[in-house]
Amino acid sequence: MDSRLKTARLAHDLSQSQLAKAAGINLQMLQHYEQGVRDLSGAKLATLLKLCRALQCSLEDILPDGETTELLRLYTAEQAG
Repeated sequence: MDSRLKTARLAHDLSQSQLAKAAGINLQMLQHYEQGVRDLSGAKLATLLKLCRALQCSLEDILPDGETTELLRLYTAEQAG
């Protein structure tokens, strides 16, 4: 099964090395996230945001589950007031 990250990357017609360079992350780390060797949900927020910016997508588009995005949504709502 392909990861959501890989699906988003392919939708933008990018190679792994192109995405890693555009996001400013290590190629091997990107490969591990796509292959499920490392859990993307456990990535640093900065890494997730770099990937989203490079892919021009939202966290929901690349994360394997909704827990992280839901927590971020709740946090943002709490900060807004």
